[in-house]
Amino acid sequence: MCSKPKAFSDKWILIIGIPLIGIAFPFFFGSKFSDPNFFKWMFISIVTSLVTWMTIRHVVALIWRLFQWEKNPVLHIVFGLLIIILFSLFCSLLIYGLARLLFNWGPDYWQVMRPIRIGVFIVVAIIQLVHEAILLFFKWKQELTRSADLERENLRSKFEALKNHVNPHFLFNSLGTLTSLIHTDPGKAEKYVAEFAGIYRYLLEVNSNDLVTLGEEMAFIESYMFLQQIRFGEGFNYNNTVDKRYHSAFILPLTLELLVENALKHNKTHASSPLKIDVYVDEKRDLLIVRNTYQPRNNSETTGTGLKNLEQRYQSFLDKTIHHYSDDTYFYAEIPLISNEK
Repeated sequence: MCSKPKAFSDKWILIIGIPLIGIAFPFFFGSKFSDPNFFKWMFISIVTSLVTWMTIRHVVALIWRLFQWEKNPVLHIVFGLLIIILFSLFCSLLIYGLARLLFNWGPDYWQVMRPIRIGVFIVVAIIQLVHEAILLFFKWKQELTRSADLERENLRSKFEALKNHVNPHFLFNSLGTLTSLIHTDPGKAEKYVAEFAGIYRYLLEVNSNDLVTLGEEMAFIESYMFLQQIRFGEGFNYNNTVDKRYHSAFILPLTLELLVENALKHNKTHASSPLKIDVYVDEKRDLLIVRNTYQPRNNSETTGTGLKNLEQRYQSFLDKTIHHYSDDTYFYAEIPLISNEK
């Protein structure tokens, strides 16, 4: 994601740069303290430097917003050169106007100013390059901060998902179900242990992955659903109709787990009105849809932090937007699929 450059602080460069240029410019053209017009030239030089510096400061920031370097480098360079040419002409005219006012120069003196015009062009180019360098530095610093924030958020989300599965409630419920199966159905108990181990293996593996294929996530969810269906029995129904040709697409790790867990946490699961979760692909919009029947628990307290964190991860990490909404029957979550060709 590209955002406009953050407002930068060039206070000390401004405090040092403007007087330095203003004082150095007259000396550059041979002016001396003994010259009776020295301080008038100094005044003209400082005023011109101040106007140029402050104006270019804002114009360069505008170019960075309109023609971002990573998207439009050619237009960025073209407009940058155009600014140098136009401001060189503007500054030359400003110097000429102030000189006519202070020294009573005639119109023909414009031709004599050629060396000054060349010097102005060099100074304007230097000022522009200074501001380009400042903005480039702050852009680089902003991207480093953004990358660090994304990495922290990604790791935090994965840790939260892992923590949810090692909390005492999850372990207690899982082990309680396993104990019951050992006595009633040893064969299913063995499969339960295998699926349980697969869940933790996947959780540990994805901690080092920024993206996973939809196929990997679906395989994980199948194991997760196996445990939940044994736990909830006829009160829970899961249906997956995702075509295998979409299994090579990418999503963020634990996306489906969060949505399924969110549905189980906040909706009733009774045999008379089972919670139904459908996972399918909207082929026209290239979206993965997770849909569950909308039957909220009476005592369910939801903060929405799980979905909000998922939205932030997709927006920040992939510059993608996820949507969720509900009607009288269903709750929908729409997840963008990332093509394996990108």
